[in-house]
Amino acid sequence: MTFFGKSTALYDEWEDEGVSPFFPVIETNRDHHVTTAKHGDLLMFGSCDYLGLSQHPTLKQAAIDAIREFGTNTYGAQLLCGRTRLHDGIERTLTTLSGKESAILFPSGMAANQAVISTMAGDEDVILCDRTAHISIYMGSWLSGAELRTFPHNNVKKLETLLRKEKDKRRRVILVDGLYSADGDFAPLKEITELAQEHNAQVVVDEAHSFGAIGPNGLGVADHFGVLDKIDALVGTMSKALGSVGGFVLTNQETERQLRYLAPSYTSSRGSAPGVAAASLASLELITEQGAQLRKQLDDNVKHIIDGLTGAGLNLMRTTSHIVPVQIGDEHKTVAVSNWLMDHGIFVGTFVHPHVPAGEGRLRIGVTSTHTQNECALLVERLTEAKNKFSL
Repeated sequence: MTFFGKSTALYDEWEDEGVSPFFPVIETNRDHHVTTAKHGDLLMFGSCDYLGLSQHPTLKQAAIDAIREFGTNTYGAQLLCGRTRLHDGIERTLTTLSGKESAILFPSGMAANQAVISTMAGDEDVILCDRTAHISIYMGSWLSGAELRTFPHNNVKKLETLLRKEKDKRRRVILVDGLYSADGDFAPLKEITELAQEHNAQVVVDEAHSFGAIGPNGLGVADHFGVLDKIDALVGTMSKALGSVGGFVLTNQETERQLRYLAPSYTSSRGSAPGVAAASLASLELITEQGAQLRKQLDDNVKHIIDGLTGAGLNLMRTTSHIVPVQIGDEHKTVAVSNWLMDHGIFVGTFVHPHVPAGEGRLRIGVTSTHTQNECALLVERLTEAKNKFSL
């Protein structure tokens, strides 16, 4: 099938052959194990549940209690009648945790990115975007009407060249991920924020995969590099390390007011359901108390896995984080290795074109703080076997 010039031929072929690793139907979920009809019990190393909080009893109970109190949904958009004390509590807690002036809660990280970018940039402005940034960043850029220029991944010199060329624009807005979800590496935010100050540019950072899991205070890569105060808007999500659903923006009061009253993905969309909002609030409270310990456990597991896989000779690309990509290359081989791992009890994420460049297929390992050392060792053992079997 072809849609707007993009073909699903490879995906159709894998489905016809019964080897597609995509859209597995999860029958049960317990601890780090899921069951599927095709593969039975699988050890989960393909999630973004980096602190293991989606299965935490505190979050589950908070969600149950909120449903009993508020029901399964709100009465409307937050602008009108859909804002509860839970939503208000999330924003207050995020503001306190981050030290930013304001926080605003969105139904998803994708909605948050679309809103903040299209609010901060317009048709008299230019957006300077890392080429491998998340698709929601591009969607927000297209919505804004601003000129869009891209620079090679983490290439600060090229970014500087673009800033000099675009000095006559009304505003220059730099867009990057804090932690890149398919590569596992950080944006060089210290250098980027220095350039932004020199060229009077604004910086928006998507910390979806890093908020809660990276930095001395768990606030992401900007926190890790000590430049959180130099970020104009930080976008985050509840759906990764926080174990819930939803997105948010941490920014100044002026931008927050524009988002709250004028951004369609906020004003014209329902906010998080009460059970989801309660789980998010409980998660924020939990990581305030236990975040340092959970991040230490996560770092220990990451080191165990990276050391083991690097020692086995596997290509982990540029990763410096709990996102551990194992580069395979050919799309068919990537799918074959993914299936072999599931046949041997391990679930990992499968990334092929167009979600990564053609010929750069990879398996994404999502490490969590609650994986045991034995589970980490089993993952390394299975991937080492796969390396030998498939000549990786």
